[in-house]
Amino acid sequence: MKAKQSLLRRWKKRSSNYLTRAVGPGLFRMLAWSWKIRYVNRAEVEARGSKEFGPVISFWHQHIPAGIGAHIGYPARVVVSLHRDGEMISHIATRLGYKTVRGSTSKGGSKVVREILDGSFGLDALCFTPDGPRGPCYSVAPGVAFIAAQTRRKVVLTGFAASNYWQAKSWDRMIIPKPFSKVVVTYSDDLGVPSEEVSNAGPEQEQFRKDLRAGMDECEARAKQEIQDWLAE
Repeated sequence: MKAKQSLLRRWKKRSSNYLTRAVGPGLFRMLAWSWKIRYVNRAEVEARGSKEFGPVISFWHQHIPAGIGAHIGYPARVVVSLHRDGEMISHIATRLGYKTVRGSTSKGGSKVVREILDGSFGLDALCFTPDGPRGPCYSVAPGVAFIAAQTRRKVVLTGFAASNYWQAKSWDRMIIPKPFSKVVVTYSDDLGVPSEEVSNAGPEQEQFRKDLRAGMDECEARAKQEIQDWLAE
């Protein structure tokens, strides 16, 4: 009996994964198209740090759905972890037209850096979640600072807010804006290109990570205020 139940659970899981991979990207695209999106300080991600490199864009793991949905068509490479939830994120992002880089700073970090340095990514932005893939929520791992310093790219932070949304009970409390919601995306002024010292553990990297966290909090607060102002119009 236990063997049959285990087999049934595996079958249900595989069927669910197959169905999600087959129809998920299309449904998500329709969902994102229904949002009314307002961008604040968008010029920061449209401008390039140089003629050769796009920016490093940072957003919380909680806002992966809004981040991907609000930037369809924008030239970006999404850095997706090797963690098991990264496979589905990578599949959906690829189907929506993004290019992905698999790896993280905890696993495959050096591989990611080599791929970025060796690849012809050029003007494509690099998108990171500094608290992914396992948190804790709103923590800042060294990855964004490390990649930006090594690739000589400027850093732009983001904040998101939605008028109506679903929220998961996962560690990151992931948010998915509901159909026809108003969504605000805010961008910071860029933090500049980190110095090479920021690549290594030490006071320079620690200060950069504190600045990044403070900047992310400011973007988030601004996005929430923009939503309130929009709803009051």
